[in-house]
Amino acid sequence: MEYRYREQKELIKGELGNIPKSWNQAKAQYYFDVFAGGTPSTNEPKYWDGDIPWINSGEVQNCYITNVSRYITNQGLKESSTKLIPKNTTVLAMTGATCGNVGYLQFDSTANQSVMAFVPKYSYNSKFLYYYLMCQSQQIEYYKTGGAQGGINVDNGKKLYINIPLDEEQEKIANFLDKKTSKFNSIISKKEALIEKLEEAKKSFISEVVTGKMKVIKNDDGYDLVKRSNDEMKDSGVEWLGEIPKDWEVKKFSHIIKISNGQVNPKIEPYSNMILIAPNHIRSNMGKIIALETANSQGADSGKYFCNKGDIIYSKIRPNLCKVCIAPLDCLCSADMYPMKTDSKLLNQEYLLWILLSDNFTKYVVLDSDRVAMPKVNRESLSKFKIPVPTLQEQNLLNTVLKDKDKNIDCLISKIKLQIEKLKEAKQSLISEAVTGKIEIMD
Repeated sequence: MEYRYREQKELIKGELGNIPKSWNQAKAQYYFDVFAGGTPSTNEPKYWDGDIPWINSGEVQNCYITNVSRYITNQGLKESSTKLIPKNTTVLAMTGATCGNVGYLQFDSTANQSVMAFVPKYSYNSKFLYYYLMCQSQQIEYYKTGGAQGGINVDNGKKLYINIPLDEEQEKIANFLDKKTSKFNSIISKKEALIEKLEEAKKSFISEVVTGKMKVIKNDDGYDLVKRSNDEMKDSGVEWLGEIPKDWEVKKFSHIIKISNGQVNPKIEPYSNMILIAPNHIRSNMGKIIALETANSQGADSGKYFCNKGDIIYSKIRPNLCKVCIAPLDCLCSADMYPMKTDSKLLNQEYLLWILLSDNFTKYVVLDSDRVAMPKVNRESLSKFKIPVPTLQEQNLLNTVLKDKDKNIDCLISKIKLQIEKLKEAKQSLISEAVTGKIEIMD
């Protein structure tokens, strides 16, 4: 047995709940030098690109910190408010979305003013503190000011109550949690990799279908998917398409799809109370909306496009993210997006969605957009693209096949995500039970 649950008679009341009788509690300031970092002037090149690591709060992600994105020079360290933080120190993010996140440094480093360091004054085990602070969201929230993007300060950090087991027990708990969390993290990583593989498989399947490499054959049970033979294919004359079925056509984008012009003022009725869809409301590569907000609630003040229900909305910026969806109702969309309508006699709206989601199309659009400083697809370039067009009857059949596959893969992904959440909860629960003394680690 690696651990046991302590009985109630073995515990005493502490500042933050019961702790083992052999433990103490105190404010962090009595056991740690607590301080924040700083940022050398970004207008001084001589302060940057040296060999001293410099972390920001975004790199504090409840894990060991093993690398950084920026470095400063020795002069930058000496002539700024930042300080050198020793290896094996626990750090805490102080502001913004990462406020309350913890990290454990694997090297000597400096940090910006949004990162707080806890350097032991005595023999306190920094790794034990790392795990302990992971479970102190309530303490941190108590001191936090400024709403969702607010934060805490160094004085708050000094006042945080910490548990103080005996030195040898701190080490035992830290080593135990290293071992256990490593196992949890390994399982979680494998499941996250499986999700990536499923998403890649879906993108590949969409490309195979919309370029005609696979055909659908109806049967008594529904349909079968069969790879087309070489004799059934012809050269499309389009780089991103390659070969397509002989009975398919290739059409210029602008000949069968209209990209809306003209913008409306989102500050006036009826537009201010309409849903406004922006790139951040769409899940990358999935064609699905993840949030709906009105123009008014987003504080929209510049021109937006009006979209009818059923229009395709495609993000022109950072096309590698492939953010596209079908408008669920009459709404607005960001000026960074294109609302599109198809010629219904030639192209089904839903089928256009699948074309835009295909990996082949995205790769070609990205190649074109990379020719400009800010990756985006301009209206003129998009209008020149050529796309494959089966008959409407076949489009409708392919829509059914693609929706079925999409639903099945999404169902699998949802199940795996639920498993990941349960694993994360179990890991967090074990950490909490260990650092609060609810369990005793056995030899």
